Amino acid sequence: MPFGGLPRVFLSLARLALPLVFLMGLSATAQAQDALRGREMKRRRVSLTVATADKPVELHVAPDYLTALEFDSPIDRAAVALGDSGSRLALFEVTARSILLKPAMDLGPGRGVELTVPFADGSAPARVVFSLVTHPSDVDAQVMVSRLPRTAEAIQAELDEVRAACSAKDAELEALRARTVASGPAGMIFAGLLDVKGVQGALVDFAATPGAMGLATEEVLAYWSESWAALAVRVRNTGSQPWTPAEARLSGVASGERINVLAVRMREPRVEPGKSALVVVETRAPSWPEGAVLRLELRDSDGGRRLLIPRISF
Repeated sequence: MPFGGLPRVFLSLARLALPLVFLMGLSATAQAQDALRGREMKRRRVSLTVATADKPVELHVAPDYLTALEFDSPIDRAAVALGDSGSRLALFEVTARSILLKPAMDLGPGRGVELTVPFADGSAPARVVFSLVTHPSDVDAQVMVSRLPRTAEAIQAELDEVRAACSAKDAELEALRARTVASGPAGMIFAGLLDVKGVQGALVDFAATPGAMGLATEEVLAYWSESWAALAVRVRNTGSQPWTPAEARLSGVASGERINVLAVRMREPRVEPGKSALVVVETRAPSWPEGAVLRLELRDSDGGRRLLIPRISF
Protein backbone atom coordinates (compact mmCIF):
# COMPACT_ATOMS: atom_id res chain seq x y z
CA MET A 1 0.00 0.00 0.00
CA PRO A 2 1.40 3.43 -0.86
CA PHE A 3 2.31 5.61 2.06
CA GLY A 4 -0.14 8.21 0.88
CA GLY A 5 -3.06 5.77 1.25
CA LEU A 6 -2.67 5.37 5.05
CA PRO A 7 -4.66 8.51 6.01
CA ARG A 8 -7.61 7.23 4.02
CA VAL A 9 -7.58 3.94 6.04
CA PHE A 10 -7.40 5.76 9.36
CA LEU A 11 -10.21 8.04 8.27
CA SER A 12 -12.40 5.07 7.42
CA LEU A 13 -11.71 3.42 10.78
CA ALA A 14 -12.51 6.63 12.61
CA ARG A 15 -15.82 6.91 10.76
CA LEU A 16 -16.71 3.36 11.88
CA ALA A 17 -15.68 3.96 15.53
CA LEU A 18 -17.68 7.14 16.06
CA PRO A 19 -21.15 5.46 16.06
CA LEU A 20 -19.88 2.78 18.47
CA VAL A 21 -18.57 5.39 20.92
CA PHE A 22 -21.82 7.30 20.63
CA LEU A 23 -23.86 4.19 21.42
CA MET A 24 -21.65 3.40 24.41
CA GLY A 25 -22.17 6.93 25.68
CA LEU A 26 -25.91 6.61 25.36
CA SER A 27 -25.85 3.32 27.32
CA ALA A 28 -23.78 4.86 30.10
CA THR A 29 -26.14 7.83 30.27
CA ALA A 30 -29.18 5.54 30.49
CA GLN A 31 -27.55 3.53 33.28
CA ALA A 32 -26.79 6.73 35.19
CA GLN A 33 -30.37 7.90 34.79
CA ASP A 34 -31.65 4.52 36.04
CA ALA A 35 -29.39 4.82 39.07
CA LEU A 36 -30.76 8.28 39.78
CA ARG A 37 -34.31 7.11 39.40
CA GLY A 38 -33.77 4.22 41.89
CA ARG A 39 -36.66 2.10 43.10
CA GLU A 40 -40.30 3.06 42.76
CA MET A 41 -41.73 4.11 46.13
CA LYS A 42 -45.17 2.60 46.70
CA ARG A 43 -48.03 3.26 49.09
CA ARG A 44 -49.95 0.16 50.23
CA ARG A 45 -52.96 -0.86 52.27
CA VAL A 46 -52.92 -4.18 54.12
CA SER A 47 -56.23 -5.56 55.45
CA LEU A 48 -56.00 -8.29 58.08
CA THR A 49 -58.52 -11.02 58.78
CA VAL A 50 -58.62 -13.87 61.29
CA ALA A 51 -58.23 -16.40 58.47
CA THR A 52 -54.99 -14.83 57.17
CA ALA A 53 -53.51 -13.79 60.53
CA ASP A 54 -50.71 -16.40 60.52
CA LYS A 55 -49.73 -15.91 56.86
CA PRO A 56 -46.73 -13.54 56.57
CA VAL A 57 -47.34 -10.34 54.62
CA GLU A 58 -44.43 -9.64 52.27
CA LEU A 59 -43.03 -6.11 52.45
CA HIS A 60 -40.53 -4.69 49.97
CA VAL A 61 -37.75 -2.77 51.72
CA ALA A 62 -34.36 -1.48 50.57
CA PRO A 63 -31.22 0.18 51.92
CA ASP A 64 -31.39 3.99 52.17
CA TYR A 65 -35.20 3.84 51.88
CA LEU A 66 -37.50 4.46 54.85
CA THR A 67 -40.56 2.22 55.27
CA ALA A 68 -43.36 3.42 57.57
CA LEU A 69 -46.01 1.03 58.92
CA GLU A 70 -49.17 2.68 60.25
CA PHE A 71 -51.75 0.71 62.28
CA ASP A 72 -55.41 1.49 62.97
CA SER A 73 -55.17 -0.27 66.38
CA PRO A 74 -52.68 0.14 69.24
CA ILE A 75 -49.80 -2.32 69.14
CA ASP A 76 -48.01 -4.01 72.03
CA ARG A 77 -44.67 -2.22 71.74
CA ALA A 78 -42.87 -4.43 74.25
CA ALA A 79 -43.85 -7.63 72.41
CA VAL A 80 -42.84 -6.57 68.87
CA ALA A 81 -40.30 -9.17 67.66
CA LEU A 82 -37.79 -8.70 64.86
CA GLY A 83 -35.88 -11.68 63.46
CA ASP A 84 -32.13 -11.60 63.01
CA SER A 85 -31.96 -9.36 66.13
CA GLY A 86 -32.30 -6.34 63.88
CA SER A 87 -28.61 -6.55 62.86
CA ARG A 88 -29.52 -5.97 59.22
CA LEU A 89 -31.50 -2.79 59.89
CA ALA A 90 -30.02 0.69 60.16
CA LEU A 91 -33.21 2.13 61.72
CA PHE A 92 -35.99 0.45 63.71
CA GLU A 93 -38.38 2.53 65.84
CA VAL A 94 -41.71 1.44 67.36
CA THR A 95 -44.45 3.75 68.69
CA ALA A 96 -47.99 3.05 69.90
CA ARG A 97 -49.42 2.90 66.37
CA SER A 98 -46.48 2.92 63.95
CA ILE A 99 -43.15 1.32 63.05
CA LEU A 100 -40.30 2.98 61.12
CA LEU A 101 -37.55 0.87 59.60
CA LYS A 102 -34.68 1.14 57.12
CA PRO A 103 -32.40 -1.77 56.14
CA ALA A 104 -28.64 -1.42 56.27
CA MET A 105 -28.19 -3.91 53.39
CA ASP A 106 -30.15 -5.88 50.84
CA LEU A 107 -32.21 -8.62 52.47
CA GLY A 108 -32.27 -10.82 49.39
CA PRO A 109 -35.22 -12.29 47.49
CA GLY A 110 -37.73 -14.71 48.95
CA ARG A 111 -38.31 -14.98 52.70
CA GLY A 112 -36.31 -12.32 54.50
CA VAL A 113 -36.34 -10.91 58.02
CA GLU A 114 -39.53 -11.72 59.92
CA LEU A 115 -41.30 -8.99 61.87
CA THR A 116 -44.08 -9.97 64.33
CA VAL A 117 -46.39 -7.22 65.59
CA PRO A 118 -48.93 -8.13 68.34
CA PHE A 119 -51.91 -5.85 68.97
CA ALA A 120 -52.61 -4.47 72.45
CA ASP A 121 -56.43 -4.34 72.51
CA GLY A 122 -57.15 -8.09 72.65
CA SER A 123 -59.29 -8.08 69.49
CA ALA A 124 -58.87 -10.49 66.58
CA PRO A 125 -56.63 -10.97 64.75
CA ALA A 126 -54.25 -10.74 67.68
CA ARG A 127 -51.12 -10.13 65.59
CA VAL A 128 -49.65 -9.65 62.12
CA VAL A 129 -46.44 -11.14 60.73
CA PHE A 130 -44.41 -9.37 58.01
CA SER A 131 -41.63 -10.81 55.86
CA LEU A 132 -39.14 -8.07 54.98
CA VAL A 133 -37.50 -8.68 51.60
CA THR A 134 -35.57 -6.58 49.08
CA HIS A 135 -37.15 -6.04 45.66
CA PRO A 136 -35.03 -4.75 42.77
CA SER A 137 -37.55 -2.29 41.36
CA ASP A 138 -39.79 -1.01 44.17
CA VAL A 139 -40.02 -0.35 47.90
CA ASP A 140 -43.06 -0.05 50.19
CA ALA A 141 -42.59 3.44 51.58
CA GLN A 142 -45.94 3.75 53.39
CA VAL A 143 -48.02 0.78 54.54
CA MET A 144 -51.40 1.31 56.23
CA VAL A 145 -52.46 -1.78 58.21
CA SER A 146 -56.09 -2.26 59.20
CA ARG A 147 -58.09 -5.09 60.74
CA LEU A 148 -61.33 -5.91 58.98
CA PRO A 149 -64.57 -5.85 60.99
CA ARG A 150 -65.11 -8.94 63.11
CA THR A 151 -67.64 -11.61 62.29
CA ALA A 152 -71.25 -11.33 63.39
CA GLU A 153 -70.69 -14.17 65.88
CA ALA A 154 -67.81 -12.33 67.55
CA ILE A 155 -69.78 -9.10 67.76
CA GLN A 156 -72.79 -10.95 69.22
CA ALA A 157 -70.60 -12.63 71.84
CA GLU A 158 -69.15 -9.27 72.87
CA LEU A 159 -72.65 -7.76 72.98
CA ASP A 160 -73.87 -10.58 75.25
CA GLU A 161 -70.91 -9.98 77.55
CA VAL A 162 -71.67 -6.25 77.73
CA ARG A 163 -75.35 -6.96 78.45
CA ALA A 164 -74.42 -9.35 81.26
CA ALA A 165 -72.11 -6.72 82.76
CA CYS A 166 -74.86 -4.11 82.50
CA SER A 167 -77.35 -6.45 84.21
CA ALA A 168 -74.92 -6.98 87.08
CA LYS A 169 -74.44 -3.22 87.39
CA ASP A 170 -78.21 -2.67 87.33
CA ALA A 171 -78.64 -5.17 90.18
CA GLU A 172 -75.88 -3.47 92.15
CA LEU A 173 -77.45 -0.06 91.53
CA GLU A 174 -80.86 -1.33 92.66
CA ALA A 175 -79.32 -2.69 95.85
CA LEU A 176 -77.66 0.68 96.49
CA ARG A 177 -80.97 2.46 95.92
CA ALA A 178 -82.72 0.13 98.35
CA ARG A 179 -80.02 0.69 100.94
CA THR A 180 -80.26 4.46 100.47
CA VAL A 181 -84.03 4.40 100.98
CA ALA A 182 -83.74 2.12 104.02
CA SER A 183 -81.09 4.37 105.58
CA GLY A 184 -83.47 7.31 105.95
CA PRO A 185 -86.28 7.72 108.50
CA ALA A 186 -88.94 6.80 105.92
CA GLY A 187 -87.10 3.60 105.04
CA MET A 188 -86.75 2.67 108.71
CA ILE A 189 -90.49 3.19 109.21
CA PHE A 190 -91.32 1.09 106.14
CA ALA A 191 -88.99 -1.66 107.36
CA GLY A 192 -90.50 -1.62 110.85
CA LEU A 193 -87.25 -0.50 112.44
CA LEU A 194 -88.70 2.68 113.91
CA ASP A 195 -91.85 2.67 116.07
CA VAL A 196 -93.64 5.07 118.42
CA LYS A 197 -91.24 4.28 121.24
CA GLY A 198 -88.45 5.74 119.17
CA VAL A 199 -84.72 5.15 119.39
CA GLN A 200 -82.49 5.50 122.44
CA GLY A 201 -78.78 6.15 122.42
CA ALA A 202 -75.94 6.54 124.86
CA LEU A 203 -72.19 6.89 125.11
CA VAL A 204 -71.31 3.71 127.00
CA ASP A 205 -68.39 2.69 129.17
CA PHE A 206 -65.91 0.16 127.82
CA ALA A 207 -62.59 -1.47 128.57
CA ALA A 208 -60.28 -2.33 125.67
CA THR A 209 -56.87 -3.81 125.12
CA PRO A 210 -54.70 -0.73 124.46
CA GLY A 211 -53.18 -0.60 120.96
CA ALA A 212 -53.38 -4.35 120.40
CA MET A 213 -52.40 -5.33 116.81
CA GLY A 214 -52.16 -1.67 115.86
CA LEU A 215 -55.85 -0.96 116.60
CA ALA A 216 -57.30 1.20 119.38
CA THR A 217 -60.85 1.97 120.52
CA GLU A 218 -61.60 5.67 120.97
CA GLU A 219 -65.29 5.54 121.94
CA VAL A 220 -68.37 3.31 121.85
CA LEU A 221 -71.95 4.51 121.35
CA ALA A 222 -75.02 2.31 121.70
CA TYR A 223 -78.37 2.70 119.94
CA TRP A 224 -81.43 0.54 120.42
CA SER A 225 -85.16 0.32 119.90
CA GLU A 226 -87.81 -2.36 120.38
CA SER A 227 -86.70 -4.24 117.23
CA TRP A 228 -82.96 -3.63 116.75
CA ALA A 229 -79.72 -2.52 118.37
CA ALA A 230 -76.39 -1.18 117.17
CA LEU A 231 -72.94 -0.46 118.55
CA ALA A 232 -70.96 2.35 116.92
CA VAL A 233 -67.25 1.89 117.66
CA ARG A 234 -64.73 4.54 116.69
CA VAL A 235 -61.52 2.73 115.80
CA ARG A 236 -58.08 4.28 115.31
CA ASN A 237 -55.51 2.47 113.19
CA THR A 238 -52.17 2.88 114.96
CA GLY A 239 -50.44 0.34 112.72
CA SER A 240 -48.66 0.75 109.38
CA GLN A 241 -51.18 -1.07 107.15
CA PRO A 242 -54.82 -0.27 106.27
CA TRP A 243 -57.47 -2.30 108.10
CA THR A 244 -61.01 -3.30 107.12
CA PRO A 245 -63.37 -5.04 109.59
CA ALA A 246 -65.18 -7.94 107.93
CA GLU A 247 -66.63 -9.85 110.90
CA ALA A 248 -67.99 -9.03 114.37
CA ARG A 249 -68.44 -11.44 117.28
CA LEU A 250 -70.67 -10.20 120.09
CA SER A 251 -71.48 -12.13 123.26
CA GLY A 252 -72.52 -11.67 126.90
CA VAL A 253 -69.63 -11.73 129.36
CA ALA A 254 -71.61 -13.40 132.16
CA SER A 255 -73.53 -15.96 130.12
CA GLY A 256 -71.10 -16.43 127.22
CA GLU A 257 -74.11 -16.56 124.89
CA ARG A 258 -73.42 -15.44 121.31
CA ILE A 259 -75.56 -12.59 120.01
CA ASN A 260 -76.57 -12.77 116.35
CA VAL A 261 -74.85 -9.99 114.37
CA LEU A 262 -76.71 -8.88 111.25
CA ALA A 263 -74.09 -6.66 109.66
CA VAL A 264 -70.79 -4.84 110.11
CA ARG A 265 -70.77 -1.53 108.27
CA MET A 266 -68.33 1.30 107.76
CA ARG A 267 -68.64 4.41 105.59
CA GLU A 268 -65.02 4.30 104.45
CA PRO A 269 -63.67 1.31 102.50
CA ARG A 270 -60.89 0.88 105.10
CA VAL A 271 -59.22 2.56 108.06
CA GLU A 272 -55.96 4.08 106.85
CA PRO A 273 -52.86 4.16 109.10
CA GLY A 274 -53.03 7.06 111.54
CA LYS A 275 -56.74 7.59 110.82
CA SER A 276 -59.93 6.69 112.66
CA ALA A 277 -63.34 5.56 111.41
CA LEU A 278 -66.71 4.56 112.80
CA VAL A 279 -67.60 0.86 112.66
CA VAL A 280 -71.29 0.02 113.19
CA VAL A 281 -72.32 -3.46 114.38
CA GLU A 282 -76.04 -4.20 113.86
CA THR A 283 -78.10 -6.83 115.75
CA ARG A 284 -81.74 -7.76 116.11
CA ALA A 285 -83.87 -6.76 119.11
CA PRO A 286 -81.76 -6.69 122.30
CA SER A 287 -81.91 -10.12 123.92
CA TRP A 288 -79.70 -9.22 126.86
CA PRO A 289 -80.93 -7.67 130.14
CA GLU A 290 -80.53 -3.97 130.83
CA GLY A 291 -77.08 -3.16 132.22
CA ALA A 292 -75.50 -6.32 130.81
CA VAL A 293 -71.79 -6.40 130.03
CA LEU A 294 -70.94 -7.45 126.46
CA ARG A 295 -67.78 -8.60 124.73
CA LEU A 296 -67.07 -7.44 121.16
CA GLU A 297 -64.41 -8.64 118.75
CA LEU A 298 -63.85 -7.11 115.29
CA ARG A 299 -61.81 -9.09 112.73
CA ASP A 300 -60.54 -8.48 109.23
CA SER A 301 -61.16 -10.94 106.38
CA ASP A 302 -58.23 -13.27 107.18
CA GLY A 303 -58.28 -12.83 110.95
CA GLY A 304 -54.74 -11.47 110.97
CA ARG A 305 -55.63 -8.27 112.83
CA ARG A 306 -58.47 -8.02 115.33
CA LEU A 307 -59.78 -5.50 117.79
CA LEU A 308 -61.02 -6.89 121.11
CA ILE A 309 -63.21 -4.93 123.52
CA PRO A 310 -63.60 -7.32 126.47
CA ARG A 311 -66.15 -5.23 128.40
CA ILE A 312 -68.91 -2.95 127.14
CA SER A 313 -71.47 -1.79 129.68
CA PHE A 314 -74.61 -1.64 127.58
